[in-house]
Amino acid sequence: MTTDREDLELSLLRTFLAVVRHGSMGRTAAAVAKTQPAVSQQMLRLEKIIGRKLFYRSRGGVKLTSHGELLVAYANRAIDLNEEALARLREESASGPVRLGVSEQTALAGLTPALKRFQRAHPDVELKLMVAAPSKLEFLLTQGELDFVISDPTRIAGLPVLEWRSRLAWLASTDFSIDSFKILPVVLCESTRWWRDKILSSLRRAGWEWRVVFESASLDATLAALDSGLGVSALLPETVRNTGISEVRDARLPVLPEVRFGMFRSRTAATRARALMETALASSLQMATHNRLAHSAEAQVWPSEENALRAAKGLQQVGGAPL
Repeated sequence: MTTDREDLELSLLRTFLAVVRHGSMGRTAAAVAKTQPAVSQQMLRLEKIIGRKLFYRSRGGVKLTSHGELLVAYANRAIDLNEEALARLREESASGPVRLGVSEQTALAGLTPALKRFQRAHPDVELKLMVAAPSKLEFLLTQGELDFVISDPTRIAGLPVLEWRSRLAWLASTDFSIDSFKILPVVLCESTRWWRDKILSSLRRAGWEWRVVFESASLDATLAALDSGLGVSALLPETVRNTGISEVRDARLPVLPEVRFGMFRSRTAATRARALMETALASSLQMATHNRLAHSAEAQVWPSEENALRAAKGLQQVGGAPL
């Protein structure tokens, strides 16, 4: 029995998720290194295959229809299953310990899908995750007590094997409302202290009056303060798992820049399991962000002399894991 029905294509689903993430065809095109017409054609083709509209289009960007919202979960599952199947079929079995260290501001930011897929594909690998300050992570990496570290590349010596960018967002309780005639209450987390001055300066330049109403070294305490409605905070959206906290869509708030992260490998990380872990992390991060080392159409990057030097030398990605 034959049928003319077309199947969903993974390339279309990846672009679809990128459009969902970036909110417009233009920003997605810049992020995934395609032209805007090419992205639009891909989405029209996906809508034709499904037979339903996935987006409401407007000058400001796109919003998901009910069918688009339904597709998001299926698209993520399809891509995850594809990655898992390829890992199991292409790679040899691996076993042994893999030790990953992350700074608090990057803890589980975009890493959860990679870690889950890796554990499913390689159940005999003993994965250990440590969250600590960049200085401690750097020491443990140089001592060979960690195999990989993910942190701000300006806080770790040496060159990362991979760099990417994530966008900070204004977050608050879903019940919180902004009154432009009152001083803006700001909640700060110590894990973002490297960006604190830039965050507050962006408010000042936008003409906002603000005051810090809560500050903590604990990300959990910061999220609890947001959930209780104390104020707004600039954090990575990926770190928020509380449904009572959402991104603040207020045009009066300044657009927050992107920040850089890097993955560093220990000189001793040369086992099969560690090489597979590096591949899994790199694949997941690239799929999660779709804009590794690519400029967003609406966000500016806070530069540093070190990052500028790397960009000038073209050190965007250095080598791969020894297999």
